[in-house]
Amino acid sequence: MNHKSIGSPALSGRKRVEKHIGQVDSKGPVGWLLRLLKSISTFVLIFLEQGAVHGLAHLGKPFLHIVEKLFWLVLIVVSIYFSVVLSFVSWERYQSKSTVVAIEKDHYYWNTSMPSLTICPLKRIHRPYLLNYCSKNGITKEEDQNELFDFLESLANSSFFNFENIKYSDNVDSLLDMLQIQPENYMTVIYNLTRDLTRLDDTELRVRTQSNLEFLHTYQTLTEYGICYTTNSFISSNLTASLLLTGKQPPMDDFYSTRVVHNVRYGNLFDGDITYSFIGFEPPITIFYHSPYETLNIAKYQPLTNEAHEYETFSIEIVTTKDFKEDTTISQRGCRFHYESNLTHYSIYTKGICLQECRIQLAYKLCGCIPHFYPNPDGPRAKKVCHYKQLIKCFPRHQRLFLEFKQDNNDKKGIPCYCEQNCVDSKVIIEHKQVLVLKQTQKLIGSIGGLIVVKRYPLVRFSRQLLFTFTDLLVSIGGTAGFFLGFCVLGMVEILYFFTLRLVWYIAGRR
Repeated sequence: MNHKSIGSPALSGRKRVEKHIGQVDSKGPVGWLLRLLKSISTFVLIFLEQGAVHGLAHLGKPFLHIVEKLFWLVLIVVSIYFSVVLSFVSWERYQSKSTVVAIEKDHYYWNTSMPSLTICPLKRIHRPYLLNYCSKNGITKEEDQNELFDFLESLANSSFFNFENIKYSDNVDSLLDMLQIQPENYMTVIYNLTRDLTRLDDTELRVRTQSNLEFLHTYQTLTEYGICYTTNSFISSNLTASLLLTGKQPPMDDFYSTRVVHNVRYGNLFDGDITYSFIGFEPPITIFYHSPYETLNIAKYQPLTNEAHEYETFSIEIVTTKDFKEDTTISQRGCRFHYESNLTHYSIYTKGICLQECRIQLAYKLCGCIPHFYPNPDGPRAKKVCHYKQLIKCFPRHQRLFLEFKQDNNDKKGIPCYCEQNCVDSKVIIEHKQVLVLKQTQKLIGSIGGLIVVKRYPLVRFSRQLLFTFTDLLVSIGGTAGFFLGFCVLGMVEILYFFTLRLVWYIAGRR
């Protein structure tokens, strides 16, 4: 045994490799391969000596026993494993559990939106428009005009619960052929023969919404119950019949140019009782109440009425914080804003509209076509529109499936459909409902319609908030890496530097 070698300083790992390989013949392919291995081994040993990750330096020390190196290797592998696993847990939390719904109680500062009303009149086709349309197209017989009127009126009032009530005769098909009315044109013809009751010349007769001396915007909208009228809504301007059928918004109405007009009426604790009246309709009508962030739900069937209705309502809202939109994605929050539409037939998103598109897909699957009252995109995404005989024959058999639309039923038909919640929404509760008899209604509001009254305001509301931000994610992953590996940002920079710039210089011969 050479005692002198024991007491002398140990050679570095790099020098020992160079000394060992230098003894081999440097000529021929074997020599070239050995030189390559020498360079790689030297570079790896230099990296291990840097110690960017705790424990790696021990693997490059030449005086350690092989058992010690195996021990440190196992510790490093175990630490990397737990660091990666816990980092993925943090990432999963950031992606799917980073938001919460909190309860707010500072109700003195809130402005709560009032519920929305959608009213659908039974009288839709304007007979003078129809007579003018018939005269221009050579239909002069009164019997033919009456048959066409009955058919179009019943078609305009048809929906999933009454397709079998469409009135037709043997003469209707010949009239439709004469007028060149195809199924895809049904809704356009109905729209052209329907008066926009919000734009009548006589302002006392037009459909309007008043709240004391102020007005609310009212729109003629296209719904699953045909052409209706919606007020006090955040989204009704995107669902107008004109926009969905012609692609153009109706022109501005001069009626509101000199008046105070709001899209939605708000109220708070200090306003006391607030109300608005949606008036100007002739009986019979159907009244739907819903959130101002939503559209009517055809599955919640409302009967026809010949009287005005007063609703005393109470609303609970769910809102979002200021940074919620910008700092989250749809998958993180599990909800969508109106402008985040992923739908084919609508440019805006709500859960109710998403369910409408689910019904579209279900109709196309079961009957091979879609009802006429749905907007249909142009191009390859367009779907076949049902002939009225298909509406009568196919849809009544599946009526319950459409009106009680459920995910399970949809899955059984092989149509995957999932609808996220609205990020901002409200729950409307009817605390009291009463019918205003016709004489009282005429005296109070001049016509029939709907009245909304708010006497009580919520003491709590829900708020979607971001709990686990991207900064929290970085801190969590960094803390995990630091705890198990003693790793930090500079350590990562050292590794990147070593295998990029440092590697280039090493290959260039500057070793």
